[in-house]
Amino acid sequence: MADAKVLAKGLKLLEELATSAEGKTALELASLLGVHKSNVYRYLNTLLETGYIQSNNHGRYRLGRKILELGSRLLQQMPLRETARPFLLKLSAETEKVVHLCVLDGPEVVYLDKVETQRSLPIMSRIGGRAPAYCTGVGKALLSGLPTDQVVSLLRRFPPVRKTATTITDPLQLLEELTATAVRGYAIDNGEHEEWIKCVAALIRGNGGEVMGAISLTGLGREFDEQGELERLGDAVTTTAAEISRALGYAGVKL
Repeated sequence: MADAKVLAKGLKLLEELATSAEGKTALELASLLGVHKSNVYRYLNTLLETGYIQSNNHGRYRLGRKILELGSRLLQQMPLRETARPFLLKLSAETEKVVHLCVLDGPEVVYLDKVETQRSLPIMSRIGGRAPAYCTGVGKALLSGLPTDQVVSLLRRFPPVRKTATTITDPLQLLEELTATAVRGYAIDNGEHEEWIKCVAALIRGNGGEVMGAISLTGLGREFDEQGELERLGDAVTTTAAEISRALGYAGVKL
């Protein structure tokens, strides 16, 4: 039991370091973990020796390359990413937009893949990064595939916070938006996460109809405002999501 508690503290330490690009000191980690600084140093020394963290000359600790290696191996083992990759490349080339592949993890989306072209807009998103589900296109697409009671539970536990002037924070309005998304076939991010960015996204289903992930097309808001462009891109992302779903064995029967 003692070993399990030590392991849990070590994992929690890694999670805390993952939230800070500049790293954290042993004292900061001791406060966050609620343990004595001497115990934190033992955790840190073990993680340093094994390459899971690194330190600088100012006594700050950050995640190490071993974490990146594990993350890369995990992504390589995911059939969704492997199956979707050629479809993402084709979609990005045809639309000249940034394409994302994401999955839902609680109230957030996790970026599994990202494809850019020379003409696409540089976007700060990164593979392995996270974003709120309620205000992103991929997030709303994913939420639209869940039972309503599950979405309501998520919104109660993690209330929406305004990011831009167009962010939907009212739960009832968001539920209406998700219903419209399901009917339309694709979600729309109307500058709700970043005010100058818009995107359209569509749901990917697995063999049994279960929600597997979502893909999106992202670009400058003004590009989406051109006549007919939103619908054209919406159709493109919906078609590609359907192709990926079929490649995963989806035959049109939802769970």
